Amino acid sequence: MSSQKIRIEYSNHFISERKKFVRNNLRRFNDYDRIANLFILNPLHPSLNLEKLQNAKGVWTIRLNKSDRIFFIWKNMHIVIFIAIGSHDKYRRY
Repeated sequence: MSSQKIRIEYSNHFISERKKFVRNNLRRFNDYDRIANLFILNPLHPSLNLEKLQNAKGVWTIRLNKSDRIFFIWKNMHIVIFIAIGSHDKYRRY
């Protein structure tokens, strides 16, 4: 992977979920902010636990904390689209 930063785009669904996810919860807001910035700088950082979901067409996850994930797809080598945020159990939707 080159040293170019990753650019994040957001689906409308993600934006709606993110608002609910961080509402009135400073810890979740800080987790999201920290992880999104780390992902931009180094998407392969070990603490992100980058993982491609099995049986999901192109859906990947990164870890926010022990129980929550960001779900995304790669648009190209330098652009991702965040599509969902929340419990690890959401992977069953994909």
